[in-house]
Amino acid sequence: MNFSDLSQNAVLAKARAMYAGTLTNENYVDLANCRTINEAANYLKGRTSYSEAFVSVPNVKIHRARLEAVLKRYMLSRIASLCSFEKAIGQNLYEILLLRNDVDCIITCADYLDSDNIGEYLLFVPDFFKEHSELTMLPLERARNFDELLSGLHGTRYESIIKKAMNGKTEFSVQLLENVLYNYLYTEASSIICEKYKKGKKRDELLDFFRMRSDMKTIESIYRLKKYYGSGSDIHTGSFFNSGITSFSEKELASLLAASSPDEVLELLKKTRYGKYLPAGDMVIERKTAIMQLRINEKQLRYSTHPETVFLSYVGIMENEMQNVTHIIEGIRYSLPPEEIMKYLIKSDDK
Repeated sequence: MNFSDLSQNAVLAKARAMYAGTLTNENYVDLANCRTINEAANYLKGRTSYSEAFVSVPNVKIHRARLEAVLKRYMLSRIASLCSFEKAIGQNLYEILLLRNDVDCIITCADYLDSDNIGEYLLFVPDFFKEHSELTMLPLERARNFDELLSGLHGTRYESIIKKAMNGKTEFSVQLLENVLYNYLYTEASSIICEKYKKGKKRDELLDFFRMRSDMKTIESIYRLKKYYGSGSDIHTGSFFNSGITSFSEKELASLLAASSPDEVLELLKKTRYGKYLPAGDMVIERKTAIMQLRINEKQLRYSTHPETVFLSYVGIMENEMQNVTHIIEGIRYSLPPEEIMKYLIKSDDK
């Protein structure tokens, strides 16, 4: 579906206005200095754009799992409110967003296989996503092992995808499940985009968004393999991610795979299109890739003229903010000092 100039301008303006309401470094510092979960909730309610998240939440003491669920629901609701899905972003991108939410729900259920708190999380998933998902949430909520999780996916596309990847040989791990599902997500998203847009800058920007996501996971995989298993590490393992959806040239990817150390991986990465976004500081690889993604998303949100690109960039920025707030809540829960909590946050100005 084509956008009118008016629709384009409206979506672009709204996305950038909502971006202006994201948390500042001062907000993060204030939150990190809260001494209790309830104090953090009250700060978010009274001092930030998250006030709307608490409209239907009683003024009683709120525990960690419920607060995280409330905030997750609000994040998804903000994304949904940015535009009317089918009218503003087109059917194709709409399908990708629903697919992405399914993948997120499955991975979350896998993370909670040994926990009783998953019900809190899924309780606050907006009805829109539940109604349009091919997942049946109740059996996934109740799953306590991988077989039960797979049984809960019976009849969905995800059951066959996971079974094919497992092939009856590989022992289950959440990492393997993530790799399988993200591989499918990025491959399917790219296929949908290529079918919808045959050429043009919009097509290139949308493809680059998912290539970037895929490439960051590939870099994390290569870096970990070199760090923990050495230069002769086997890439034919469930822990290695490579979807084939990439902005790396064959030569660049071959060089990264042939690197003799994690430091060499980073040196080679500097020479790619992602080099200018790579932070120089000494930090874990997941932090580096998260900062790179945030920097790219912020750049695209500010400068792209295509509402679909701006929309996806805003989604990425909101996901990062939600992760930052979750880290703060966890830090408060474990009584970490504010300065220690701040070390876990991902900000684009991190060095």
